Amino acid sequence: MLLATVLLPFVGLLGLYGMNWLIFHPEFVTVFHPHPLFDRPQPADAIVALAKDVERDRYAALLAEQGLAPRILSTLVDATCLRERGVRELCATGVRNTVDEALMMRRILARERMDRVMIVTSRDHVMRAAAIFALVFLGTGLEANVVATPLSASPRVPSVREIWSFLPSLGGAVLGRFVPELYEWFLQYGQEFHHGRSHSHAG
Repeated sequence: MLLATVLLPFVGLLGLYGMNWLIFHPEFVTVFHPHPLFDRPQPADAIVALAKDVERDRYAALLAEQGLAPRILSTLVDATCLRERGVRELCATGVRNTVDEALMMRRILARERMDRVMIVTSRDHVMRAAAIFALVFLGTGLEANVVATPLSASPRVPSVREIWSFLPSLGGAVLGRFVPELYEWFLQYGQEFHHGRSHSHAG
């Protein structure tokens, strides 16, 4: 009993730092898997920078300038709607998280008749994003090449947010792909629970 009490926190801490190291060094997976979902940028039909990060937008623009894709798409605006209506405000997608972004891009790419997309995200987010897009695109024929922005500084702290978000995000991706009504219900329930605990802060 005493041994378990001592070992469990140690194993948990070791696992936390191990996950953190893997998050910031996803190329390690290539030792076991020669064709990972996240890899060097490859030619695509379009490039998508996941929302709310200037560095992602800049890197996506740089990759487009290098000729890796003819178009840059946004997860915040429906490209088909924008082409037809011409007003960004009327074509906002209202995405709330990475699962929403993957679900939205699946619909947009199908309508735009695209098969391959390059997803640009942050280094600490690349593994979770790759897993989410793989699940959401499963069985559709769509292919996502998920790449990370260049890491300009050494990792500072364990990416606790990414670690704790990993499994819930995968569950959300499965529900969003196969049982969208249940996914929406869980998302709404989670927001209501959050607001019930804190009325002064938005989620």
